[in-house]
Amino acid sequence: MDSEHHTPAPPYDGAAAADLTGIRLAHRAILADIERLARLLAALAGAAEPAGRARAEAVAGYVHRYNAVVRGHHRGEDEILWPVILDAVPDAAGAVPAIVRFVEDHEALDALQADCDAAADRFAAEPGRHAGRLAGLLADQRDLLAEHIEAEEKHLFPLIAGQVPGAAYAAAEARIRKAGRSADPAWASAWLLSHATEGERRRLLPGGAADPAALDPLLRAYAAEAAAVFAG
Repeated sequence: MDSEHHTPAPPYDGAAAADLTGIRLAHRAILADIERLARLLAALAGAAEPAGRARAEAVAGYVHRYNAVVRGHHRGEDEILWPVILDAVPDAAGAVPAIVRFVEDHEALDALQADCDAAADRFAAEPGRHAGRLAGLLADQRDLLAEHIEAEEKHLFPLIAGQVPGAAYAAAEARIRKAGRSADPAWASAWLLSHATEGERRRLLPGGAADPAALDPLLRAYAAEAAAVFAG
């Protein structure tokens, strides 16, 4: 009921709170895609007939691009976002153990993704022989990502929302974007926007509004690739 709803107090001296739309969307996209990749490979590993060579190559390419986006996301957090949080939090020592844990998670995920990339290459070459190995690695990555993101949102998002000035957070996001950490920024953008609502697109895109003429070709190309991978 409205009478029971209480608007949270401003986080600090009336300063604008950080807008977490982008990182929440990135986390949602990461989790949604690793789930469907794990499910896909489990199905292909259990199928009576192995995937065809063309589809196996499409799947492998998608795994590589997905892993590259996730690695870029984690590097942006480690190198840019975490220092901003530590600078803004008065009792930074309280945030250090959580951030150390998340950096260690990223290192573990990097190693797991390297194994996934290698398994994806073997799957592309011999789908019937290597589907099970790739399926197992993707399932492991899914489980670790789910645990990691849940903990990150639980422990760090309240710190960002309550103690990091909105302008400082926006500047950190801009630095991450400028760093161009994805090997294929067009694919990364289309991938992320494919998971976004119209409202999220309007908040995230320059000018605050989506331009269908500019976005449609990018999104159509991504949708065609995703269909070849997931629809088969």
